[in-house]
Amino acid sequence: MDMDKNGVGAVDLLELTTAGGCGCKLPLDVMGPFMTSLQELIGATPVSEAVKADSSQRDDAALYEISPGRLLAVTADFGTPVSSDAKVWGRIAAQNALSDVYAMGARPLLALSLLALPRHLGLDVMSDLTAAAVATLTESATPLVGGHTVVSEVPMFGLCVVGEVSAGKALMLGNARPGHVLILTKALGTGIVTAGRRAGVASPALVRTAEELMSASNRAAADAAVRSGIRAATDVTGFGLIGHLLNMLSASGCAAVVNARAVPVMAGVADLLDTHGVVPNSGERNMFTVEDRTTWSNVDVGMRLILSDAQTSGGLLLAADASAAEMFMAASARDGIPASFIGAVTDGPAGTLEVRG
Repeated sequence: MDMDKNGVGAVDLLELTTAGGCGCKLPLDVMGPFMTSLQELIGATPVSEAVKADSSQRDDAALYEISPGRLLAVTADFGTPVSSDAKVWGRIAAQNALSDVYAMGARPLLALSLLALPRHLGLDVMSDLTAAAVATLTESATPLVGGHTVVSEVPMFGLCVVGEVSAGKALMLGNARPGHVLILTKALGTGIVTAGRRAGVASPALVRTAEELMSASNRAAADAAVRSGIRAATDVTGFGLIGHLLNMLSASGCAAVVNARAVPVMAGVADLLDTHGVVPNSGERNMFTVEDRTTWSNVDVGMRLILSDAQTSGGLLLAADASAAEMFMAASARDGIPASFIGAVTDGPAGTLEVRG
């Protein structure tokens, strides 16, 4: 139990949830059938021609044309605490929601707050959480213009974000093509570290590193991707790297090969798995859910779990041709954007993947 600023015992926010951040996301094996049934329902009603991307494409945001070539990107993203500190959680939650707009190549315009808290947490937590989110939004020149707040036994927070993108510059799941290289812009392992913090085995330094990684914006990486001519992207969140990559491959009708040794992983994450046995339920479930579409070649179980680990405010996963990739990596080196080549898109059965150790 922590102490609040008045010296009174305060509840650790991470103790109020069994799965932190995007780890609370509906699992892939449930999400797939749900989205299919939802699409059948939506498909039974007329859809405006102005809708350029909806839930059927599984992209990070919906796209709506408000004038020729001018699209709104609209998304909502919220989840459970990912830090014991309300201010840190507020910043991460805001970056996580903004990332859906960045992953579409869009510029955020405005945001609405989605907040659910137990009554006993009080005004201080609400204020700290929202103030941190507002400060984060301000960095992106995105005003918070309203929202909705309810009472809930499990705390949840996030944003609905509206952005704008030119039609020809939108980053879409379905734009990956054989011959494209795969690029990842943040290291993996934050879900495992958060679980390790809840179990009391992750060091304070490792927790801080994970929180700093989740607090980092994807704006610069998205801007560089658009300028470089990249048109295929998603962000890595609750389904883990493997789950989100498989969504991209299914949408694009392609397969891929990933080099597990090339995937960036936070230092200390492997030790949490190997020494302390920290295995988040969300990551384990992600791993088993993708087994029928993934071939693991000399990849140990620990690395499989890392690749399946549910991330909160994870990096961008980009698919780019050689020319665009070269431009993007040059921009990344110049602007200090972490970026790693992790594999390639290939011909093959749609939505299948080989991971090589």
